[in-house]
Amino acid sequence: MGNACGNSQLTVSTSDNKQKEEEEMSNPKGGQLFPMANSPQRSSAGSTANGGRKKVILGKGYGLLDWITLGTKHPDLAGTGGIIRKITNDELARHNTETDAWTCIRGKVYNITPYMKFHPGGIDELMRSVGCDGTDLFDEIHRWVNVESMLAKCLVGYIIADGVDGKEKNKKSNGSMVSKSSLSVPTQSKEIFAVPQNIKKSPPIPRYDWYQSDKSITIVVYTKHKGLTNEDILVNVKNNRKTDIWIVLGDKILQLCLDLFEEICESEVKISTEGNIEVILLKQEIGKKWLSLGKELSGHHKLLPKNNRETSYFDCKLISKTPVTHDTWIFGVALPRGSFMHVPVGRHLIIQTEMSGMEIGRNYTPVVSLNPDEAVNISGNGRDISFMIKVYKDGALTPFLGSLKISETIKISEHLGNFKFSRLESIEQLILIAGGTGFTPMVKLMRYFIIDKPESKCQVKLLFGNKTEKDILWKDSLENLVRYSHDRFQVYHTLSAPSPDWKGNNGRITKEVLHKQLPPPPGVTDLDKLLICVCGPTPFTNSMETALQELGYPSETIHLFT
Repeated sequence: MGNACGNSQLTVSTSDNKQKEEEEMSNPKGGQLFPMANSPQRSSAGSTANGGRKKVILGKGYGLLDWITLGTKHPDLAGTGGIIRKITNDELARHNTETDAWTCIRGKVYNITPYMKFHPGGIDELMRSVGCDGTDLFDEIHRWVNVESMLAKCLVGYIIADGVDGKEKNKKSNGSMVSKSSLSVPTQSKEIFAVPQNIKKSPPIPRYDWYQSDKSITIVVYTKHKGLTNEDILVNVKNNRKTDIWIVLGDKILQLCLDLFEEICESEVKISTEGNIEVILLKQEIGKKWLSLGKELSGHHKLLPKNNRETSYFDCKLISKTPVTHDTWIFGVALPRGSFMHVPVGRHLIIQTEMSGMEIGRNYTPVVSLNPDEAVNISGNGRDISFMIKVYKDGALTPFLGSLKISETIKISEHLGNFKFSRLESIEQLILIAGGTGFTPMVKLMRYFIIDKPESKCQVKLLFGNKTEKDILWKDSLENLVRYSHDRFQVYHTLSAPSPDWKGNNGRITKEVLHKQLPPPPGVTDLDKLLICVCGPTPFTNSMETALQELGYPSETIHLFT
């Protein structure tokens, strides 16, 4: 949206067969439940419980591959004959109906009328951005989607300020927007000026220095932010020289973009208690003196809003591919040489490729070992990442992943999502409800409480739904974890199509099952003591949210990885 719930960026359904499976799942008389072909593990703002929106089941013929096909057959979905125009806000506002819908995202105007029935969030959700600037709404829900690629055939033009380009919106204004102050603007000016009111002073951009030794270059950033961790710092190195450094500072990101003076071979990160960050770059050629740090690239030394920037990608390599079940694999990928990224609990990444000229991606949540004998950093080692991914023959992205060979390149994004680790500090009961590969966001949560925090008193229960016994992911590891936990961890398995030999629970995870397996809803003063996490196919996630609400669980206790 293992996947972050494994959801495609651009659609909910990727084939007619998958659409049928989702319809069966939402139909109580249907035969299938797990694993669904569209097993969405999107851990980001995407549900009503999380302050986002619900997904919808798309109609037949309105999946991702169908959208790609439509754009291939009809390259002028914008209806402009290929002419790129300049659009005023007034003109944009006139195209505000379901049958004539324009929107503006990052200054570009798109005719999204043909996309209405393809939108995973439904037509009503998309209509919120029609006739106006939809950038903020887009970024709030799925800023990681490459909108320029997705809507390339729908591009109408670029937004311009009303009154610019020789057209005056109001002749009385003499071509300018002026407050009642004494400020005046020449009528021939094409710039639009206004006197800003109640200006909020922007925070200062943290300064940085650098120094070198025979073996390394050290960049010191003076953030003055205490409590930073390795998860707040990302280093992306391309071709051993072009280096982007991102530092998360609250709701802002400081970025440094450099073409280094010489090549490097590795990087290290150190953080002081005062908030000073040292990024140590090891020289490829030891002993060579650098005459400068390098060339500053576009976007260098900028402090940007965290949710208003383009998602960045690492050019990674596949280093391992290990089977888990008959159709699910662990994919191990290595970040580029010298790069660095720790993935926080509850966050996901996008794996991206290009199909028919359109960049498509799918969200996946990294997993770590559940073996208590293995020393594992829950956020990873910063150098390589493991994903648990189910491969579908007729999927949009997974056939590409399944065909990857060791050492081949794969594009992976920075970590994304809205799960707050601080939410775990006070909980006494953690309920994990997973369908199919919706299991993957739960792995780190289980590891954290049962293995990494043996002193914790938190009780953890996993409700895990699958189709058959062979579909159960890491079944042996879960059984071992139950034994290791000293009664702090329980697993409830249920299968929708079990074999005659299955001794466990049959059927779906229903409202009745939740009522029997979950603790009672907490009182107002105990909301922080219970956390219920849900992840699975879209209909499953929606039905679990509805059932939990009907059972009286407050939204503050529910987190949907959607």
